[in-house]
Amino acid sequence: MRLMRLMAMLLACLPVVLLELGLRGMDDSADQAIDYDPYVGLNQLRPLFVLNEDSDRWEIPPERYNFFRPESFPAKKALGTRRVFVLGGSTVQGRPYATETAFSTWLRLWLESADSDFEYEVINCGGTSYASYRIAKILDEVLAYEPDAIVLYTGHNEFLEDRTYAHVREMGVVSRWATAVGSKLHTVRWVQSFFVASKRRTELTAKVDTILDRPGGLESYQRDPIWQRGVEGHFATSLEKIAKRTRENDLPLIMCVPVSDLVNTPPFKIQTRSDWTEDEENRFRSAWSIASDSDRSPSRRIDAFRECLEMDPAHAGANYALGRLLYDRGDSEQARQYLIAARDHDVCPLRATSAIVQSTKAIAERYQIPLIDTPTLLDERDFRGALIADQIPDPSRFVDHVHPSIVGHQRIGAALAQQFEKLGWVELTEQSAVRYENAVKEHLSKLDQDYYVRGKQRLEGLRLWTMGRAGQLATEMADDPSNLQEDQQQP
Repeated sequence: MRLMRLMAMLLACLPVVLLELGLRGMDDSADQAIDYDPYVGLNQLRPLFVLNEDSDRWEIPPERYNFFRPESFPAKKALGTRRVFVLGGSTVQGRPYATETAFSTWLRLWLESADSDFEYEVINCGGTSYASYRIAKILDEVLAYEPDAIVLYTGHNEFLEDRTYAHVREMGVVSRWATAVGSKLHTVRWVQSFFVASKRRTELTAKVDTILDRPGGLESYQRDPIWQRGVEGHFATSLEKIAKRTRENDLPLIMCVPVSDLVNTPPFKIQTRSDWTEDEENRFRSAWSIASDSDRSPSRRIDAFRECLEMDPAHAGANYALGRLLYDRGDSEQARQYLIAARDHDVCPLRATSAIVQSTKAIAERYQIPLIDTPTLLDERDFRGALIADQIPDPSRFVDHVHPSIVGHQRIGAALAQQFEKLGWVELTEQSAVRYENAVKEHLSKLDQDYYVRGKQRLEGLRLWTMGRAGQLATEMADDPSNLQEDQQQP
């Protein structure tokens, strides 16, 4: 009787099994072990690398060069080779320059200088405007290419694409788990395709579609703390997915805390509260007028900015202007909290927020992942230029709001090399440091002047991409931080 029941159950399941196998056979993406993302649909991404059969190498094809730089590696991994994939956004890519001066290159030179027994392949997968949820998909792909380690630097691009999180907030824990498990079956996906409810996730295109790429994109950004928390929650989910996938594959992962310029980068967009009473609005305008008056004493202006923040603590402009005033007078400890608040309350967040930074640190601690504390690494000078750390990243180590200078990239590369030493890969000695310096000189000598010219052109293009506003404000603030105001000179 039990045998009969078992056979009946198997026969009942047979059509589902056959359908699953048939759907997998029709779907080329079935071989891509892509984890389900409860926030967005990204299951139709093309592989980043394609096989060049003539050279027998995996390479990034030219049609992807609008987001990635040329990169390749042998299809057959040679004995005595250690292969490292570096994942992230434009910072990983080395923007506004390119991979030739990115920290992945300096890491490779460090490893080669410290160890001649192995051939080191450090493969740069940095994608311009790529957020963590896209990077998680790239990880799924590169796991098939015999990596020996993964380096991750992500967090700045989370707010670039338009998506919603309402449906995820409505899902309970059990529902999220069931959806995640079911999504791995092609049969479930096929059935879901007939129901509108299954399409409530934001469906993103294979090509990155940033809000700022659209006409009037800056105007689309509004003060929306609920949306911001959704973005930050999505980042934590993606980062934890990456941590789990590398652990499942017994693969070393090294993460970097995303760092940004706080001093010379004003908010890209500011807005005041929308629920003012007439008296509150008049009081705020009066305080703002005093705070913005450069003829007033610094102490009086500081008091006025603080009055503004009493009425609107999330006002990015007031936080930044107050932070700059405090920084310029040498009060770095107080300045730091306001400069960070200005970054976190930027209506157009193009820099990793504190929540993203904390998620990075928390997940690294939870999974015991080596972590590069990049903000501390680039914290070298106080407001006077003295070599004294003030817990504010040195603004001279950035070329814009998030991208480190070439020297900044070199410091990150050196810090990563130290982590690989802790993994037992290499031994960093005085002799290896000398070899590294010689390798750097030789490498830089091969870069012509056009390389740096193109970098400056890309930097200007980035400023235009931000609608020209960031560059304008940065110029104004370099002369006088009190000039930070909203459109039409209104607070």
